[in-house]
Amino acid sequence: MFLKRATKGTAALMMAAALLVGQEPQWKDRAEYELVVEQLGKATDPAKKLELLNQWTQKYPQTAFESARRVQYLFTYQALNKAPEMLGAAKEIASAEPKNWLGHYWIMLLGQSMATTNPAAGEDGEKAANLILANLSDLFSAAAKPAGAADAAWNTQRDDAQDKAYQALITFAQVKKDQALIERRLGDYLKAKPKNGMVTYQLGAAILAQRKAERQAEAIWHFARACGLSGAGEVPAANKAQICGYFQKVYPQYRGDTKGMEELKNSAGGAAEAFPPSAFAIKTKQQEDIEKINEIKANNPQLAIWIELKQALTAADGENYFAMLKDAKLPKLKGKLVSHEPATNPKKLVIGISDAALGEVTLVVAEKGFLPGKMEPGGEIEFEGVGKEFVKDPFMVTLEIEKESISGWTGTPAAKAAPKRAPVKAVRKKK
Repeated sequence: MFLKRATKGTAALMMAAALLVGQEPQWKDRAEYELVVEQLGKATDPAKKLELLNQWTQKYPQTAFESARRVQYLFTYQALNKAPEMLGAAKEIASAEPKNWLGHYWIMLLGQSMATTNPAAGEDGEKAANLILANLSDLFSAAAKPAGAADAAWNTQRDDAQDKAYQALITFAQVKKDQALIERRLGDYLKAKPKNGMVTYQLGAAILAQRKAERQAEAIWHFARACGLSGAGEVPAANKAQICGYFQKVYPQYRGDTKGMEELKNSAGGAAEAFPPSAFAIKTKQQEDIEKINEIKANNPQLAIWIELKQALTAADGENYFAMLKDAKLPKLKGKLVSHEPATNPKKLVIGISDAALGEVTLVVAEKGFLPGKMEPGGEIEFEGVGKEFVKDPFMVTLEIEKESISGWTGTPAAKAAPKRAPVKAVRKKK
């Protein structure tokens, strides 16, 4: 980037660049030229550079190269790791040259690093970041481009300043521990650059941190997008597995299972917009079950009763629930015949209610009663009985029923065998 190249540049190069402008007068005298170009320009030790810069300032308070001198102070303090002095130099640049991005840029960066120990620096950094974003076009206009800087490098520096400004504002919000402000600034960043998987993930985390149950699905959408985004803006490989793993954890926690998880990852990851549709929602398994039960209640109320009853029996305290049903008359139910025994004139019927092929209820005819004949599996049986036994695994409820409480039994008595005829005796002829 242009900034990195500028940071690495020497004082001599800075002065040479200034000379190319061709403005007269350039140096006040030969002594200034020698001090700056011959001594400062060739110095490699930052401490020596600072000494020479101070001499230049003392001997020549005013110079045609004031702008270059301010920049040299900034980077010399950087080399000496003197953050407060560097911040002072950046403020001098911003004050003297408000349309020069460099001063605002470093006030912003230094404000981030110093915010926790120097709140005033943080406040100045936040103001500088907002100023950069508000004046980005002017600060990085073609007219503001330094002589000799390539267009591509200038545009890259512009993008870097924009990114750093958004990141700085997010950092300042994090220092304040204001999740709503963090969310808003992350959202602003995504509006400017929609394809950014890491920022998308951070936005989801900021929404989730506000602990608003009604916004959990929105946060999960952002996690899905961060996981599913590919190509430009994709989460770096070093972070991808962790972020996708987190999405795969929170989705089933919210939904109740993984149904629709892969589809959401693909749709959110491929979306042109960085935010979910206004009507976006993740329907939980519980919601689907309730809707299904309500539909069944409307169309098949007996099946709805059984589903709710079975859910209660298969719960952790299912045995305790059945204790309340034992010796009690259950509501009238309807199912399909799975089998019966014995094969003819059965006393026991096995009925499937949720699934015609899966036995769930055993009906035992009271006392010595039985049902006449036999019946093929699959026939519909309606019954009413009293709870007697329950086994959770394999699931089976046993009811005692009266013969008269069953309807739908179509068995008929077995055909009686034809009576045997006495053998015909041969008639003897009289002689």
